[in-house]
Amino acid sequence: MTVVKADYELDPISDRYGAKVISEGGRSYGYLNLRTFISSANPQLRAAFASFKAQGVTDVIIDFRYNGGGLVSTAELMGDLLGSNRTASELFSQTSFRTSKSAENDRHFFTAQPESIAPTRIAFIGTGSTASASELVINGMLPYLGTNMTLVGSNTYGKPVGQIAVDKSSCDDRMRVVAFATVNASGQGDYYDGLAPKIANSCAAGDDLAFPLGDAREASVRRAIDFLSGQACATRIADAGGGLSAQRDGVAVTAEREMLLAERPSAAQRELPGLF
Repeated sequence: MTVVKADYELDPISDRYGAKVISEGGRSYGYLNLRTFISSANPQLRAAFASFKAQGVTDVIIDFRYNGGGLVSTAELMGDLLGSNRTASELFSQTSFRTSKSAENDRHFFTAQPESIAPTRIAFIGTGSTASASELVINGMLPYLGTNMTLVGSNTYGKPVGQIAVDKSSCDDRMRVVAFATVNASGQGDYYDGLAPKIANSCAAGDDLAFPLGDAREASVRRAIDFLSGQACATRIADAGGGLSAQRDGVAVTAEREMLLAERPSAAQRELPGLF
């Protein structure tokens, strides 16, 4: 057997459903599905938000339901793109290392980009596969939007920490070491049990495989639109329990599904839920 190494390009934002504007009841809602936080997402994010800005979108659905995280720098760019009405003195996120590595600590203040919008309301869609950089974005916006922001779906993974790469000359492997924690402008970063307990008006919804992502009929997107249009949520995520199901045409749609997992998962597959 011959094994050949090759490079593969990932598409962080789908050309089919990744960024779109949903029009309903005379209002427009921006929908964005980001699949992973990698550097190639940056120009795609800029293009998506430029389109939202050109169409006057201020109510946004950000779908992180299968996004296990990635680069903090891409998460910070996403915060900037959501911060047209924030000032350069307002903090989006803080990265903190242990005392002996405190020189690596970093604070990211909002930096408005040409494509930035000023969201009035944001509905984040999450599941147990929503982790790390995805949670950083949600947590970073929480101090500024309060009840004008919700988490739709089910509770997130709970990973307010990140890794650095460590190489040793005596070893061919690169170690990914958990080395820093992230917190928001309020100093909140203890969401090891997921973000749902931190968001008072979270809204339970199913992960509906009967419709494409970004379809207004899909259970979580439907709940997100309802929130953005001013409707109250029927059930908070904390009150839904593990057996949550949504009704669609009289058929129960289960919220939590077991993610694919390799028989012998690698460290990356263990640390990034949903990575296969």
